[in-house]
Amino acid sequence: MGTERKKRRLIFLTACVAVVVLYGLSAGMSQRRQSEGQKETMQTSGGQNAARPVDDHGSLRLYLGELSGHESPFHTESAGDNRLMALVYQRVQELADITVKRQNKGAVYEICLHPDVTDSQGRLVTADTLLYNYYLRCQTAYTGDDRVCEVPVKGLDVYRYGASGKMLRKRKKKTAQVLKKPDKTLRRQIAGQLVTPILRREYQWVRSLYYDMAARKLCQKYPDPVQLFAYYYAPSTAYTGKGKDAEKAVEEIADQYGAELDRLSEMTGNSYREKLRGLAAERLWKQTAAGDGVIAGISKVDERTIRIETTKYRRQDLERLGEIYLVTGTGEQDGYLGTGLYVLQQEDKDTVTLCCNSYYQREAANPTQLLVPKGDLTTVECIRKICAGSLDMACVWERVAYEKDKIGKMLKKGDVLWKCALLGGVAYHPGRVNATTLRRDAVEQEDMFRIMSGLK
Repeated sequence: MGTERKKRRLIFLTACVAVVVLYGLSAGMSQRRQSEGQKETMQTSGGQNAARPVDDHGSLRLYLGELSGHESPFHTESAGDNRLMALVYQRVQELADITVKRQNKGAVYEICLHPDVTDSQGRLVTADTLLYNYYLRCQTAYTGDDRVCEVPVKGLDVYRYGASGKMLRKRKKKTAQVLKKPDKTLRRQIAGQLVTPILRREYQWVRSLYYDMAARKLCQKYPDPVQLFAYYYAPSTAYTGKGKDAEKAVEEIADQYGAELDRLSEMTGNSYREKLRGLAAERLWKQTAAGDGVIAGISKVDERTIRIETTKYRRQDLERLGEIYLVTGTGEQDGYLGTGLYVLQQEDKDTVTLCCNSYYQREAANPTQLLVPKGDLTTVECIRKICAGSLDMACVWERVAYEKDKIGKMLKKGDVLWKCALLGGVAYHPGRVNATTLRRDAVEQEDMFRIMSGLK
């Protein structure tokens, strides 16, 4: 995301593109909600590992940034969403070794899990778990942020269209025709399942421009973020967003889109073609599209390894296969489980509570519980809350440079000197956070997982 946003910012500020379409993809899939505490011991039979004993290291009141309320392992909209997901889930590339071998015009990827990877209920993660995760991203109705469906996997079209040979070619042709003139039902699906989550995410990005010194002139011209958002993202040049709140503007702009997203691809460098084709195929052949049969290019090698064969070799495919968050569970009741340091314990109006994952097999998570407040706070507000005792630590990377003058003056006054310290984009109370365990390199890289895995 960092590289893409730099590219987009360059386009925004130097070329002043008049209209932008969408970016990012979403999935309407719920995140893990685990209300009960975790057991401290579990029998090792049945493919489950015993939980390590968990010592109570207390709670940390940690501000991660604004949470969108739509975060999941398949879709995030804000920096706070990304940090929260990084604490609960891990990417495949973090849990497995991935090798690639060129084969004719294509490639063969082998993904081998590290030994003894378990989810937050102690269940062993296996090759079957990997298969489940890749098949999940290959469903025609899937519109998450990742781009697995764009990887040219052998047999993927046969699976997604539910046909082969001459029938496959007919269905592809029919899909293309439908997307040229989508009916009202398909337009609603595209707007609701694909466009709206993208626009919510992009609105968050537009808001971040107001804390970027390089975008100062642009933001002075449009003091209302909603109007700047509408200027760039509304297909209709007559739509200004004036007098609208963000939610209403997103809804109204989403309704303006059909199935023509080429300008979005030009802007972001991303392709939305396969997601659109998937939604059209789901609409046309729901009973026979993706779900029956197998994908010829995805197979199980052994209990920890799967093989993915592609018909073309492209460098970006290695990243696309490795960057997905690994999940377990069906997501139907309790959501999806992860393998990260923490588990989502409960969520209320003001706070998200995470508890230590007692089955995490490497470094112990410390502290045992995280209390993550919701809301949008400036760096100065975070420092004041830390001094007042209502926060222990805050992630403020997005705003620290913009507010540096105010922060500098504030940190020189009275009690603030010893009640709050600032390391890069992390503010913390030195009496409640052990500064020697706060990894400078992890802070510089904005790596939430590494920051929390060693914190005391």
